[in-house]
Formats: sequence, structure tokens, C-alpha cells
Amino acid sequence: MDTSIFHRNRPLTPILLAFCACFVDVVCIIGLFHTFTAFISGTLVVLCVEVFHQRENVLLKVFVLAVFFVSTLFWYTFVSRLTETGKIPVGRLFALEAVLVLAFMCVAGLGDPVASGPQSAVALTAVGLSTIAMSLQNVIMLTILKHHVPTTMMTGNSLKLVLGVADYFTHPESRPDSRARVVHQILVISAFAAGGLLASFLMSYTGFWALLVPIAVLVFLAVAQPAR
Repeated sequence: MDTSIFHRNRPLTPILLAFCACFVDVVCIIGLFHTFTAFISGTLVVLCVEVFHQRENVLLKVFVLAVFFVSTLFWYTFVSRLTETGKIPVGRLFALEAVLVLAFMCVAGLGDPVASGPQSAVALTAVGLSTIAMSLQNVIMLTILKHHVPTTMMTGNSLKLVLGVADYFTHPESRPDSRARVVHQILVISAFAAGGLLASFLMSYTGFWALLVPIAVLVFLAVAQPAR
């Protein structure tokens, strides 16, 4: 049995993935016209606003929703087939996600989507690559790592945190389990926030090249995972 703290069954893996998810979303919000590519509910909310208040950005949001739907369908089919074979190279999936984020960084960093506009090929390509990468992470969490908490939706994790605190005080007999759940939720939410704060800070100085940080984390996770 692999005892590495970065094994996919260890709680540190979703903590690092939560860091990456918020990091990428903040980069997209700042650099790609307030677009969410990990937290798709955010893109839907912004779309509802922009339909009547900022129509030039609507196409980009509709494009994100369409790409997320198609890519999620593809990734789910692909990963499900891997699961059926009993051979799940999750490390390679993390590496693939890193490559997609790298491609997103290069397109956006070299193409300057802000200057090109929300309907430009640069903006659409950049946001498409980011969406495909984040949909892969969502599918990984939904299938291979489904025993872990979500890494892109903190509302549910915050609710579980509150319920864990309530259980700790109302059910003394299960306090060790409640304490463990509370600590894990705090770590995931904190990592999510840390990723967003660091992305916001680095975007001011390095622009899209700040994405080297989540790329490095994903590569590290890829290397740390067992072959099977």
C-alpha cells in the first residue's frame, strides 16, 4: 500500500486541487472578462447579469457553458472506461490537466485577450482551454476521487463544516469523527481561498504567467501518484 501523503486516497490531494481550482478561476475572472471556468455556477450567474447589462461578454459565457457540457461529457465517458478496466492512471490525468492549463497560459499570456476583446479568437481559445482543464478536474473528483469533498464548490463544503461543528457539540460520542471532518473542511476551504488570494496578487505583477503556480502543483501531484 502506498503511504505517500500525496496518494490520491490521502486528504492532501483534494486540498491541493482546491487551491488550483480557485487560482485558475481568479485568473479567469481578472483576465478573461469575469469568467468562471471551474465554478460554472458563477459563469451562469454572470451571464444572467450580462444579458441585459454587458452584452458584449455574453458570447464568451455561452461558449464556456457549451464547452463545459461537451468536455465534461467526453471526460466522463473517457474516465469511466478507464475505471471499468481497473487501471486508473490518475497521475496521468493530473499531468493532462497541467498540460491544458499550460496551453491556456501560453495562449492568454502571448495573445493578450483583454486587448483583443471578449469575442476574439484569443479569448475564446484561452477560456476554452481553461474550461476543458477544469472540467477534467471536476470529472476526476466525481469519479476517481468521489470519496473526497468537492474542490470547486465551497458552498457545500461550508455547509458540511457547519454541520460538523454542530455534530461535535450535539453528539459527544462521535467527536473524533466530527473533529476530523471539521479540520478537513477548514483545510480545503482555506486552500481554496489561499489559491484565489495568491492568484489575485500575482496577476498584478506577472499576468497570466502566474498560472505556473497551479501547473507546478498539478505536475507535482501527477508525479506523486502511484502508477495504478
